[in-house]
Amino acid sequence: MEEQVSKIEEKSRPLADDDPRERLNGILALTDMALELPLKEREEMVEHISKLADDKESFVRWNVAFALAKIGHPRAIKIIEEKLASDEHMVVRYKTALALGMIGDDAAIPILEKMTSDTYKIGEHAVTRAFASMSLGGFRNEAAVKALAKLVGDEDPVVRWHVATALGEIGLESGIQYLDKLIDDPMPFVRAHAAISLAQIGHQSGIPILERSLKDDVERIEQIKRSALVTLKSIVRL
Repeated sequence: MEEQVSKIEEKSRPLADDDPRERLNGILALTDMALELPLKEREEMVEHISKLADDKESFVRWNVAFALAKIGHPRAIKIIEEKLASDEHMVVRYKTALALGMIGDDAAIPILEKMTSDTYKIGEHAVTRAFASMSLGGFRNEAAVKALAKLVGDEDPVVRWHVATALGEIGLESGIQYLDKLIDDPMPFVRAHAAISLAQIGHQSGIPILERSLKDDVERIEQIKRSALVTLKSIVRL
């Protein structure tokens, strides 16, 4: 036990270094060490790494988010929520959204739902909303579907695309009503992924939706819809 404590102290020293690259190396070393331990024994590493959640360098902060996600200790979710999900730097926020998706714990869903209200854009695209939507696709949970439902009419087509894809990844029948709306989206790539997700969910109620929307102004999208319909019908017959 004493040997482990001394190793933690040794690997924690770079976290106080003036060079941000050394601080990053400290984060990586503690993460590797944590992954060698049972989950319940990783909390001390989480506490050390979380001290850099307020680091002045944005790239250090977003690496804190990924490190905490990899370690996966329940304490990490609270730290991410309090320190990183509302970080002033947009890149930290969207990378935090990705990190929350990596954790895979349902406690991350309400944090991601809040992040779907992020208003910062790069050009015309709301990057954090898009990545939060994508991460929600990793949770087979009705709460994730409800969080995504709020974004079906989002002004950013990239967000709507991620919503369509995420609903398919979740795979719950409750997502079909929202795919019914996205199948008629103005953007071809959103329509295409809504069709694919209907096939992926594999419920017979998706058949009339695909049949209704088969004709498309874009030939390639129509081909995707027809292929999705064939796939869905074959799944339903199984």
